[in-house]
Amino acid sequence: MASPSENRAKTLISHVLQAGPKANSGASEMGRQRYGDVEWDLRCKLAMAYRVSNHYGWDQLVFNHITAKVPGSENLKGGPHFLINPFGLRFDEVTASSLLKVDIDANIVDSGTNVGPLFKQGFVVHSSVHAVRKDCHVVWHNHHFDTTACAITKFGLLPISQEAIVLLRQDVKYHPFEGSATDLNERARIAASLGPKSKILILLNHGPVTAGGSIEEAFLYMYLVTLACTWQARALAAVGGDLSKMNIPSEETLKSAMDRVKIERTGNEPKATYNEAEAAWNGIARLMESKFGAENIYC
Repeated sequence: MASPSENRAKTLISHVLQAGPKANSGASEMGRQRYGDVEWDLRCKLAMAYRVSNHYGWDQLVFNHITAKVPGSENLKGGPHFLINPFGLRFDEVTASSLLKVDIDANIVDSGTNVGPLFKQGFVVHSSVHAVRKDCHVVWHNHHFDTTACAITKFGLLPISQEAIVLLRQDVKYHPFEGSATDLNERARIAASLGPKSKILILLNHGPVTAGGSIEEAFLYMYLVTLACTWQARALAAVGGDLSKMNIPSEETLKSAMDRVKIERTGNEPKATYNEAEAAWNGIARLMESKFGAENIYC
């Protein structure tokens, strides 16, 4: 017979893998009737993403955003449509049903629970990616202290940690600072800075943007970006900003390290089946359900 803790673990895993369909049966049923299974499951997972950001300190009161493209919305009027938090809620207050659904022209398609409007700055940054990158279903942005601090320096992301090397292997891009992101014309420039393949963009003097084909992928990139920048900020502080006092890998060592990243991400065995992004996401999602209560997220 399974112990209570084992049963709890199975329950949490079930919620994570199925995006919380049974976390609040009444709200879940209403959500599925209103949005359909696919969109409701996405809403549950995105609501979880906001709790994750709150947990790591990736939020800033009621500012910053994580967005997810609604599957099948590309060919709808104003498509693609994407989900975004309503302005005014803290990240730890966002729920599946409170999310706004907007189109690429900033029109609100569905107002969720009518708790807040669309914040223009969030729309500009996120729609710039959703409009042109069909492979990027999720866009994650924040003003994390250490990452924004690194974005203010001219060093860029230095290859001084394992996390940084993983990111640099994936190709980190930069976008010049233009002030508050309220100009719709900047969308084309943001998209050009990100390019057709990269999923990691540092907005100089502003903060990081990560994208992915899933919430799990965008989360893992953001986790690595913020951790790499924390190591970098602390290392620079420890040596007074003097790069000559830091252990920066040689070109030969860096090439070897990046080659190892390529091998590790494909698995050391020919038939390896692990998925780092999914494993990391499932782990933090279980913690968030325990911390906040699944019934307070998937509702």
